[in-house]
Amino acid sequence: MNKKKLIAGLVAPLAITGLMFSTSAISSGFAAEPEAPETVAGSTGSSVGTKPQCAWGLTGVEASNTLTGADGTKYAGEDYSITGSDAGIAATVTGGDCSWYEYKKGANITITTGAAPKFTINDATDTTMDFDLTELKPLTLGIVEACDSTWSVNNAAVIGGTSTSATPLSISKTDTAVNSTCTYAMSMTATVPAGKSPKNAGSNYALVGPGLTTTLTLTD
Repeated sequence: MNKKKLIAGLVAPLAITGLMFSTSAISSGFAAEPEAPETVAGSTGSSVGTKPQCAWGLTGVEASNTLTGADGTKYAGEDYSITGSDAGIAATVTGGDCSWYEYKKGANITITTGAAPKFTINDATDTTMDFDLTELKPLTLGIVEACDSTWSVNNAAVIGGTSTSATPLSISKTDTAVNSTCTYAMSMTATVPAGKSPKNAGSNYALVGPGLTTTLTLTD
């Protein structure tokens, strides 16, 4: 056998080996797919806890208040001061661990009365000690508060004359938080004007004062 035939005989098996290798590689790419699993229906769920809704509350407002003069003093035809107080009033966000959600509000505490506020005797036959609350001698509402620093306090609030509404305390929406609170006492002072001449001098006159309504109003 000459050299050319020997080389051809050697090359042929190498070509066959390469072809077998390629055929094996191609056939492995077409392996059978695994069987698909059976479908099983399922469901999802959850238990979600929620914080209670925050809300403003107002407590401690007395149904009635008595204004009196200084101990041992009596009206003698001169200006006579009478005072009273309502203590332990609280405006607060109810709930210790609560959330405002989208309902966060500010608050105003407003005192209102009817038109032409006055003190009148509870005896229609004797009106000698009746007196009006005027702009010069109104019913003053003094506030002694233990409020958060974010509250605004108006110690010049008065009821009298055309002033039939006053807002001694307020807090803005931006300053309101779930721990906002305002506890306060409200003093009330009026003046029985000079120049009165009671028909029954020496007797005690019971005077009925104007009704006062305390309202907590929410503000945006």
